[in-house]
Amino acid sequence: MLRYLLPLGLAAFISFPVHAQPTAAAWTFADSVKRALDVAPELRAAEADISGRTAELSQAGSWPNPTLDLNADDRLGLEEGRGGINMSGIALSQPLPMRRLARQRTVAEANLASANANLRYQQLLLEREVARVFHALQMATAQRTLAEERLQLVAESPNASRKFGADRLVRYLTPLERQRLSILNEEAGQALVVAEREWQKALIDFRALLALPAGAPAEPAALLPAATPVNPETLVRALDDHPALAATRKEADAAQAAIAVAESQRFADPVLNLYSERNYIGGERRNVTGVGVSVEIPLWNTGNGKLAQARADAERARAKLDALSRDARSRLEQAHTQLAQLLGQTERLRLKLLEPARELYTLTRRGFAAGELNVLALVDANNSFFDARARHLELQYESALAAADLRLASGISVLNPSPGVAP
Repeated sequence: MLRYLLPLGLAAFISFPVHAQPTAAAWTFADSVKRALDVAPELRAAEADISGRTAELSQAGSWPNPTLDLNADDRLGLEEGRGGINMSGIALSQPLPMRRLARQRTVAEANLASANANLRYQQLLLEREVARVFHALQMATAQRTLAEERLQLVAESPNASRKFGADRLVRYLTPLERQRLSILNEEAGQALVVAEREWQKALIDFRALLALPAGAPAEPAALLPAATPVNPETLVRALDDHPALAATRKEADAAQAAIAVAESQRFADPVLNLYSERNYIGGERRNVTGVGVSVEIPLWNTGNGKLAQARADAERARAKLDALSRDARSRLEQAHTQLAQLLGQTERLRLKLLEPARELYTLTRRGFAAGELNVLALVDANNSFFDARARHLELQYESALAAADLRLASGISVLNPSPGVAP
């Protein structure tokens, strides 16, 4: 008889919350993000970029190395008639970078600031990916628990009449009713199999992203409703500090400063030359010292090509910043609207569907136990109740993802939250 009866809700179960409480060792979203930031290989590339930009900044202020020329020939020996090879001269040449170094440092500083902002943006992207796998595991765990509870009620349903104080006589079920209940029992079993498979997939994704061993505990905290976001204008005012915008803005600053660098590099740096030569003067050897400056003559190459390329790069960077700024506000408003609508829909479903379905399920079960209602009414109430619970879980899951999208769009991390954006 156990496998033929319809899963009926126990009175004690109906009074329980929709989600089971997490254990003390349950993974929270913040814990998952911290773990991902510690082990993610994606961040190593951004950190390596920062190291490269730091080295570039150090190199940008370095003067070019001097050049030392040593000359040895037999000129003095020929003049004296004694022959031999002697040191005849030494010269030191030092390029003078003039204003170029300061301009190069400006570009390098902007590139370093862009790399630091890009690291923060990569952390936000990684946090959004953690939200995807973490909330998927929460959802799969809640669905599996719901399927287990629904199937468990099949075994407990024969005692329903006694629990509700009805006649102890076992109610007679027609063959058609038994067949119907048998089908529902198999449907509940199939739903549990599907939920178990989805849970395994979500668990594998979660452990892979966090680099957890195969046997490591990965029980997530309960799936809870997202917090109500603040007014979007409050988030828009802080949008200028978004890491993606900050990185692109610094790239534009670096591109603009590169124009000045290109202007200073149109011609080669002037070179200061110091030299000392030994000549045969007045019948004797004498040292001659001097100083000179070498300047490039822009006869064939005026360097306009590099300057035009720098200006084009600066214009491209500014256009990229303008487009990103425009899209950033749009994404923020969309994410805010999506979350607000999902939260409203979730609350409406709870008040208008879930709670009435819960009450209807309780009353129908009592009526069936007393022999006042048939199995079809019980089946309908059962399906309505569990379908409402499943839809409520889906809305909570969608709300959690929408909250993650809002954090990404507003540039706020769960590790450094802002009012109105819930972890």
